[in-house]
Amino acid sequence: MTPSLGSGPHTVRLALTGDLDYDTCAELLQRVGAALEGREDVGELRLDCGRLGLVDSMGLSTLLQIHRSACRDGIAFHLDDVGPALRRLLELTGTYEYLTTPRQSEPPAESGHGRT
Repeated sequence: MTPSLGSGPHTVRLALTGDLDYDTCAELLQRVGAALEGREDVGELRLDCGRLGLVDSMGLSTLLQIHRSACRDGIAFHLDDVGPALRRLLELTGTYEYLTTPRQSEPPAESGHGRT
């Protein structure tokens, strides 16, 4: 899995290439954290999955973790260009709408926690 970064004034986009599995999840979490670090102006995080290969249960768990963290920090989250294999996984697990439907983010919590 190789994420590549692109961003606009209020949107961070990461294009995912390769597999998202046990061996690559930590790298994705690190890259997402680095892309959002110090960017208080970010209102949306989009992951382009068009070139994503295999996604195992750890990969799905990581996507859900990123979604929760983004929403906690007031950042809308969305998966773009979901291919058939990922779509099937998301539909089987009941997470397709949750991860692909653009939603209004929740207001940032007043907990003082930084972005993940």
